[in-house]
Amino acid sequence: MSHRFWNVCGGLLLACVGWVGCDERPWVSGKADPKEENNYRQAEAYQRMNQYPKAVEYYQRALDVNPRNADAHLGLGIIHSDSAKVPEYGFAYYHLRRYISLSGKTNDLIVNQLIRATGLRLAELHADTIGKIQTQGQLEQMRRENDELRKSVLSLSNQLYSANARVTAPASLIANSTNSAMAMAPRGSGLPAKASEPTPRTAPRTAEPRKASTPKTYTLKSGDTLAKIAKAQGITLQQLQAANPGLDTRKLKTGADIRIP
Repeated sequence: MSHRFWNVCGGLLLACVGWVGCDERPWVSGKADPKEENNYRQAEAYQRMNQYPKAVEYYQRALDVNPRNADAHLGLGIIHSDSAKVPEYGFAYYHLRRYISLSGKTNDLIVNQLIRATGLRLAELHADTIGKIQTQGQLEQMRRENDELRKSVLSLSNQLYSANARVTAPASLIANSTNSAMAMAPRGSGLPAKASEPTPRTAPRTAEPRKASTPKTYTLKSGDTLAKIAKAQGITLQQLQAANPGLDTRKLKTGADIRIP
């Protein structure tokens, strides 16, 4: 009796060990498409509706179900890399590299460019620390490259999910463009020309004397940099520095006034 009892217990123990060792969840074992998992599909729906915090939440849930879901990593990387959505460049860098690792698509040009752009953005955010070990010229070059890459981040991220989307122009926009084409069409081109209205004659204006321009000033705020101020004022960094000689760019004091040329 005792011998038979222990045989049964041993068989049950082996069965339990075998069951635990074999993960039969379809999303993990590869028996089902990870894109069909409910959390992933919900995340895609929220992303299409521009509800990015909810999309991030459900992409994370999809990774809880299947940590090897490369497309969930890609979705998170795209959202976090866009400063207009949920900018978390450290998360973007991690998830995009994780996508490359899991999918094996090491030659994906768009994703690799996004990885480089988010890396440069992280470097810019920590420029003070990097500046201790790099020259000012290297940092300026990095900022210029980052400005160019930042402009393409939005278009690159949209290409991944909107390559096959068709955008229908509103009827009013089509009508306005048609009217503009008719007005500009030369005679004999096959397009009906829009009737031109007579322009009323007006008396010539006498030149008004120019008013003397008063110098502008700007009060420094926390987090301001000369490059950011110059961009906001529509001038170059060199013009701003020339208008403020002797200004120490590394020690900008909050509340101080600087001249705007």
